[in-house]
Amino acid sequence: MRINLPTPRTLVRFLLCFVAGLHVLSLGGNYLYHGLGHHNVIPAFAWWTTFFNVDKEKNLPTWFSGALLLLAAYVLWEIANNVAARGEKYAKHWRILSVVFAFLSMDEITQMHEMSRKMGLVNLGKASYLSWIVVAAPFVLVFCVSYLKFLFHLPMRTRLLVAGGGVLFVLGAVGMEVVGAFVGRDVSGNVAPGTGYMEYLLAASVEELCEMLGVITFFYAMSSYLYERQQQDALAAPGAPVQLAAARSRRQPVAAGTARHGDTAAR
Repeated sequence: MRINLPTPRTLVRFLLCFVAGLHVLSLGGNYLYHGLGHHNVIPAFAWWTTFFNVDKEKNLPTWFSGALLLLAAYVLWEIANNVAARGEKYAKHWRILSVVFAFLSMDEITQMHEMSRKMGLVNLGKASYLSWIVVAAPFVLVFCVSYLKFLFHLPMRTRLLVAGGGVLFVLGAVGMEVVGAFVGRDVSGNVAPGTGYMEYLLAASVEELCEMLGVITFFYAMSSYLYERQQQDALAAPGAPVQLAAARSRRQPVAAGTARHGDTAAR
């Protein structure tokens, strides 16, 4: 099934506004609840602060992140179809990348990577909940190295956007995750209430913001790449030049009419 998406810029603007709204609601609600101690601003205020909290699971930010990764997987699959239709190489690479993003979407929603902490695969003391990074790092490194040639075949602009998105995502998923391990969080993943929680939530918010912006940057790179290829295919289709000329003539009816009147007057 093919989905008719808005233009890349329009869609990215919407995604960025949604991310900004999520973080304002998350930090604002939790500051009122934990920082100022206002627990009854609205009915079920505690539930609402959890529902918008970017560091919690099974809530709106988690569903948004999962949907965003799944949308990226869809765009990657469409690129694979386009590449295969043209008979170009790397169609298999695009499909594998799509499957990886679909898996990441499922992981984001189900929090499967949290199992490494609960199973105690790596003992890191206070930061034991970061054991998933130690487990995943070798696989990520091998995958990135195997895709270097694929990356360098992309246009320069797309390549830079992909690299920038990757840096942002890793900065959040690994860098800020490590910071969060030493800002009010213990082995069980619990945090102290009040000011201690707000300190931790600030670090967690930066982490989630970097991850979301990283995925959005990558999505923009891929959706723009797909959009440009589809535009090229449309122009190369039979009858496209004739249709383009007709469209241009329809944009200038007044000028054409003026010219006819001018010719009549000259006669």
